[in-house]
Amino acid sequence: RNGGLAPANWVFDSNDWWLEEHGIIMEKPEFPLNPGRYVVTGGRSVTTVLTIHPKDPSSGNMKWELDDGSLFDVTHLPCRSARYSPLLPD
Repeated sequence: RNGGLAPANWVFDSNDWWLEEHGIIMEKPEFPLNPGRYVVTGGRSVTTVLTIHPKDPSSGNMKWELDDGSLFDVTHLPCRSARYSPLLPD
C-alpha cells in the first residue's frame, strides 16, 4: 500500500523480516554492531558498558565483553523476537 514504508520510516523487506513478542513486525536490527563501547541495561539493577572489539584480521571473529554483570543482567527478559526469511529465494 505504501511501498513497504513503516510509520517510523524504515522499509519492510518481505525476504528478511523480524517479528517481536507482541506479534508486531519490527525494524531489522543492524548486525554486526560497530566496534565501540555501549551503555547497556536490562532495566533491573545492572547498568554497564558493553565493549565490541574490532574484527580479528585472521579469523574475522569479533570479541565482546561486559565491564560488569552478565548477559542475564543486561537482557530484557520478557522480550523475544524471531527472524523470518523464505526457504527459497524469490
